[in-house]
Amino acid sequence: MLDSSFFTDPAILSLLSASVVLLAAQFYTASVFKRQPFPKMKSWVVVKNGAPSVALALKDVGADTTKSLPQPKGADILIRVSHAALNPADLMFMGYIPTWLPFRFRPVPGIDFAGEVVALGPQAGAVASHAAEPLTVGARVAGCLSVSLVATGHGSLVEYLTVPAELVARQPKVFGNSSAEAGPASAGLLGCAGQTAHLAATDPCAEAAFALSEPRVLINGASGAVGSLLVQISKARGARVVGVCSAKNSEFIRRLGADEVIDYTQHASLPTYLASAPAYTGANSFDLVFDCMGDQDLFVKSPAFLTPQGAWLSIVGKGILAPFISARNTMVPAVLGGTPRKYKLMGLSPSGEQARAVAKWATGDERALVKEMPIDSVYPMAEVKEAYEKQATKRARGKIIIKVQEDKLDS
Repeated sequence: MLDSSFFTDPAILSLLSASVVLLAAQFYTASVFKRQPFPKMKSWVVVKNGAPSVALALKDVGADTTKSLPQPKGADILIRVSHAALNPADLMFMGYIPTWLPFRFRPVPGIDFAGEVVALGPQAGAVASHAAEPLTVGARVAGCLSVSLVATGHGSLVEYLTVPAELVARQPKVFGNSSAEAGPASAGLLGCAGQTAHLAATDPCAEAAFALSEPRVLINGASGAVGSLLVQISKARGARVVGVCSAKNSEFIRRLGADEVIDYTQHASLPTYLASAPAYTGANSFDLVFDCMGDQDLFVKSPAFLTPQGAWLSIVGKGILAPFISARNTMVPAVLGGTPRKYKLMGLSPSGEQARAVAKWATGDERALVKEMPIDSVYPMAEVKEAYEKQATKRARGKIIIKVQEDKLDS
């Protein structure tokens, strides 16, 4: 059985209160079901709650419309998906959100996607967020699905996907110059990982730290998808970066820009080590901590290695107790047992605007803060179960990508 740590993906922290989300989904259902049916196509479907090996099945879904694709309505666009990126949140949905709910009939897993626009709704070309470069058929786009779409079972592990035009951004040319290889990196960069990294790195607390002369930044969980992006961003913004990961990922993190790497496996207690090491305490304390692991014990010890003016930005909540832990960390004063350091739990609301901002970081328009979207592995569509099993180990170095189908530009 899946443990509660799967309730941790930053893209859906608002779903931690399941009752609120499901209620909102009921209101959303009416508009979702008005969409025209997909063509008959291959899709992974959650057939029962549980681990990937028992929860998932590869099926033909949608209406049997083999002669033509359905026309999206309103400001929606139809995307031929080439790649999807996996997230821990997918495991939570397939493990715990009931499949018998009427608005989650045959739910499709997946949040992140990349592909080609094959049809536009009548209002899609006039979406304000794409005014500078209106979307057209053939445009290469990527993004992250909204909470309402995911809650109602509209995932990205499907050959064709209908989404609001405002949720997507064009794939950055730096990742393959619009070639077939642009898809894998874009699915991660413009999806949950990239948008979460952007949210954390542009938080006012992070901006204050980066404004200092040679700020010291600690990144806990530096080898993950978000952590590896934050390493690059922090270094590009002039920080001295210390990454926490295992020894096997040390060289990888240094290549991305880390000045120093702490191998957490070499310490019986990472919080105790950081709180007592002269290299990270006193005058050497950190100005900013990005916590990509949700390590509450480490935060409690942080006054020893985080400056009084410093901030702790966590992208991961600790299970269903995350809201309560966050409230304690932010509201309980030190005299009552609270930790006297600024704490924020990041909660991502995916948007095309944020995806476009991340894309600018990669293209060089904004100092090229992101040089690379690390990819752990790419699995074919038929091996989604195996890919999710690796995701569940929490040992992926960067993003796990699914190649949904051949890119048209490569076929």
